[in-house]
Amino acid sequence: MNELEREKSRGLSLSYLIKVLFMRLGLGKRHHTPGFGLAAQLFSVVAKHVLAELGPERGEELLKKAIEEFGNERGRRIAETVRSRGKPLSLRNWIIYTDIAPENFAARPSFPEGDLQAKVGNCNFFNAAERWGLGEYAKIYCKFADYAILNGYNPDVTLLLEQRQWSGRDHCIFRYVMKEENKRRISGRD
Repeated sequence: MNELEREKSRGLSLSYLIKVLFMRLGLGKRHHTPGFGLAAQLFSVVAKHVLAELGPERGEELLKKAIEEFGNERGRRIAETVRSRGKPLSLRNWIIYTDIAPENFAARPSFPEGDLQAKVGNCNFFNAAERWGLGEYAKIYCKFADYAILNGYNPDVTLLLEQRQWSGRDHCIFRYVMKEENKRRISGRD
């Protein structure tokens, strides 16, 4: 009798399911989709249906509004956490108190001209959507989310984002600008 037949005829019990603990330990996280990845898959399926129903222009406009609302709220909540600890809304504190686990992004940092530049090539959000063939829809989220999160946290943080869909590469480059001199140069006020 296989497991399915056994469950249908005898039902479930602790002694039968105890093996699950040992099997899961042996497998580790091999079959898990990280939480942020599940969010990507959900978002991408919803985006697919929104675009099919409303068309690309109206659909993306609606998704943008929702993503920006979500991102701004995330940023505000991170800012509340930072302020509740008596800290300033610095980029360093944003990184410390962010609401997302760092294992969702394998970032390689560098510091050109005193900015933080993070090259992210292994993004659980994008990769999980890609596994379901929905990477194009995940890119809509990526297009708006990070700007909105930082705006909600501290609008004084400048983000320059070169996303994979624009660059054609297999990674995104986030450049966080805090130095006033660099902001002036970027905006052409120098």
